[in-house]
Amino acid sequence: MEVAVVENEPRLPINTYEHDWIHIIYMITSTICFVIAVYQRISIDFFYASYTNTYVHVPSLNQYPTDLTASSTSISCIWYLVFIWQTMWIIYSFICIFRRTSFGYYFYQYPCAMNRWCFFYTASALLLYIPQLAAGANNTYDVSISIFRYIGTLINVFIVVVIVHNALQDNMRDYFRDKYFLDVWLTRLLYQNGLAIWASILFYESCLSITIGLIYSNNDYSTASNIGGFILLIGLIMIFFFENCGFNNSIAFILSHWFIFLWLLIDINFLSNNKLSESFCAIILLPTIEFLIFIYIVVRLLLLYLFFNWKILPTFHSGRVYSLVVPPIAF
Repeated sequence: MEVAVVENEPRLPINTYEHDWIHIIYMITSTICFVIAVYQRISIDFFYASYTNTYVHVPSLNQYPTDLTASSTSISCIWYLVFIWQTMWIIYSFICIFRRTSFGYYFYQYPCAMNRWCFFYTASALLLYIPQLAAGANNTYDVSISIFRYIGTLINVFIVVVIVHNALQDNMRDYFRDKYFLDVWLTRLLYQNGLAIWASILFYESCLSITIGLIYSNNDYSTASNIGGFILLIGLIMIFFFENCGFNNSIAFILSHWFIFLWLLIDINFLSNNKLSESFCAIILLPTIEFLIFIYIVVRLLLLYLFFNWKILPTFHSGRVYSLVVPPIAF
């Protein structure tokens, strides 16, 4: 069995366990923003539900049906799934404040992949999303501002995804040197997959906002839906190539966003009653995208199963380390 050679790698200078208070302030700020967002979301859902006798609603977006609109219940359920995932990674992050490492740092400082800038951009993303919820509470939907908020939030979340990926890649040897095998998998599960779910619903709602903007700017329904559908398709193609070319070593461990996209497309094609036209998007494009995503997920799961049995699961480092696949050998 191969193991990564890490004994001779240079270590960071000893820090004698001094807290990074700016980092902690960013963590607290992002947590406060998260609590506000959850409170607003729950309040809006219950407010609308009490007046329309439905379970949950999408703030504002459900007032503007398109060929790209999923049911409000599905979108709200996905958002609550995002919030549950965020709750877990926030709890894990605060636990890391009290964990000491052999490097003289607390774990949240190093080698934790969720560094201070991740929380800074997380807070920025939530600060952009909170006004959208506030607008939804009053059913005031401004197309241009909404598109700006969604795309701005998506960009901030994407920045966090890249930072976490690079940090885990750079710190992988230190994770394994000190036998933080469980933390590697918690990073993959909580941070990477949680961020992937968050980014996926934001990307979908960005496409939906653009479609709404086109329709309610006196454009043809079919044309607007086709444009929104093609934007979604182009984005998914970019994600596919980005994963397989840029994040190729992490592809085996990040699947959650594809399940979210599949969920949304199944809802749009079979469950949603919001279609306004028989556009190319509704009849051909979205069902085709749904089928391709389903095939891709099946292939990914099959490869994951085979790689697990063959013990060739990749890590973020070029060296192969089979942590939690076979019993690790102490370095």
